[in-house]
Amino acid sequence: MAMEVVVYAARCAPGGEHQAAWDLLALALERERGISSLPETAEGAGGKPFFPDRPDLCFNLSHSRGGVVCALHDKAVGVDIEGLRQPPRRLGRGMGSEEFFRRWTAREASVKHRGGGIADLLREEEWDPLCRCLEGLLPGWVVTVCPSEPSVIRGVQIGDIGAGTVSAAFRWEPPAPAGGSRQCP
Repeated sequence: MAMEVVVYAARCAPGGEHQAAWDLLALALERERGISSLPETAEGAGGKPFFPDRPDLCFNLSHSRGGVVCALHDKAVGVDIEGLRQPPRRLGRGMGSEEFFRRWTAREASVKHRGGGIADLLREEEWDPLCRCLEGLLPGWVVTVCPSEPSVIRGVQIGDIGAGTVSAAFRWEPPAPAGGSRQCP
């Protein structure tokens, strides 16, 4: 089995999400892999960032309304976060906010896992069956990760990105073949 998927999550000041996501990645790399500075990054065709000199180290970032996440794995991985709020009327079609955002984050994490872009998200309705909604990782947000294979997922909630203080830690086992674990949506 591959290494576990590690997902770090934190709150940040609204408006500072982009930088906070990269800071969270730097913290995760230091704590999980002992890497003290971010390797050089490049972007794939769909805009997904990667480390060209470190094909053994895959990551993905997401941010939404004061919440940020990053996922690390040794294979391609996608992650998405959305703050709970009223879903868009046209897209939500009468769904509640949690149901809508569980579906949305599963679709987006699936597209990001494959390295696709926003156009792919708008075309595709289905999500990868390996997607997992990480319930409780960051209260008030829906977080979904999409690994390349069934994997143990470890979640780390950071209280203060700058100080690197851990608020909570979680663990999700791979789903049973018959669907014995709650996947998305």
